[in-house]
Amino acid sequence: MTRTVFVTGARGKTGREVVAQLAALGDIEVRGGSSRSPLKPTTVAFDWRDRSTWPKAVDGAHAIYLGRPDVEDSPELVTRLIAAAPGAHIVLVSEQGAEKVAADGWVQRVEAAVTRNASRWTILRPSWFQQVLTDPRYFLDTIRRDRTITLSTGGAPIAWVDTRDIAAVAVQAIVDPATHHGKTYTVTGPEAVTTADIAAEISATIGAKVTAVVPPLEGSLAGAPRWLADVVGDMFGRVHDGTFAEVSDAVERVAGRSPRTVKDFIAEHAALWRA
Repeated sequence: MTRTVFVTGARGKTGREVVAQLAALGDIEVRGGSSRSPLKPTTVAFDWRDRSTWPKAVDGAHAIYLGRPDVEDSPELVTRLIAAAPGAHIVLVSEQGAEKVAADGWVQRVEAAVTRNASRWTILRPSWFQQVLTDPRYFLDTIRRDRTITLSTGGAPIAWVDTRDIAAVAVQAIVDPATHHGKTYTVTGPEAVTTADIAAEISATIGAKVTAVVPPLEGSLAGAPRWLADVVGDMFGRVHDGTFAEVSDAVERVAGRSPRTVKDFIAEHAALWRA
């Protein structure tokens, strides 16, 4: 039987990888959701703020890959989407160390919206994405233009993970819900490295000096909405206390392969920073 999988955020860092890996399997109807123009015939209109787009997106879905909407009312939106797709196996992307957040905190409330309402679910708690290093909204342009990486880590290491490895774990949960129902997986790379380590590796790879800058967190949150400042402040608190440096074996254990290293990722994408 062909199974239908709906993927929210089909253009996003993890969503696009889930779509690609599912499509390569066969016997799966992959339905990618996007609020922008369709990428291909299998992409459907989906907008968290336009509930009229939801029924067609989730109709008949056996599983939903749920990229957490980073908006204040995310717990409520997730609850309503699950109600629109009763019986679907929900695979939620949360974040590393979510178990340390207070029960009434935003991160925990989003997870609870899944675990309390979905009949079948899997939670993924990934570390920071390696792909932010090549994203112009984050570090691509500052590395390429200014030769700096600016991040308020306090110098603490992070077990950066490739989104292709997150997707590989997600796909296993989607295709084998009986095995992965009720499971929570922390998904990381194979080692924790600092931004100074990353800057040094990029420098050596592209032959140009890149410097890590570690500003105080307070200035980074200036002007952010209160709820977002609380969420981001708590996340960086977990960076500083070493939570994001913890390495897991989930990629190897669930997907059956070794996770990609930061060094490998840098070597693969060096041409982007040389430009």
